[in-house]
Amino acid sequence: MVLDGKTFQSRLGPKGEPADIDDRLVFRDGLFVSEECERRCGYAPAKYWVRVEGERIQMMAEAPCLNADAVIVWRGTVTGDEIEGTYTWVNKRWYWTFEKEFWFKG
Repeated sequence: MVLDGKTFQSRLGPKGEPADIDDRLVFRDGLFVSEECERRCGYAPAKYWVRVEGERIQMMAEAPCLNADAVIVWRGTVTGDEIEGTYTWVNKRWYWTFEKEFWFKG
C-alpha cells in the first residue's frame, strides 16, 4: 500500500474543540492503527484504503473495537509528511447508537 511504512505524530481532539490527546498513527503491512486508541480502548489495526489525487493521498479505515460493539471510521489526507482529517467514533448499544466526531492532525 502506498502509505505503508509511514508514521505520524498527531494530536486528536473533539470536533470544534482544541486537541487533548497525543497519538501516533501508523501504516504498516496494509493496516492502519491509532496507537492511543489501541492502547486505551482495544481498537485493532485495520485495513485501510487510499485514493491518490496528485500530491495528496486520501485514506479511510474502519477500526473495530475488540472489547465492545464499536468502530472508529478514520478519513484523512496525507500531503508530504503531514496528515489531517476526521474520525467518527460509533458505539452501538442494545437500545441506541452513539456517534461522536473528532479531528486529527500531525
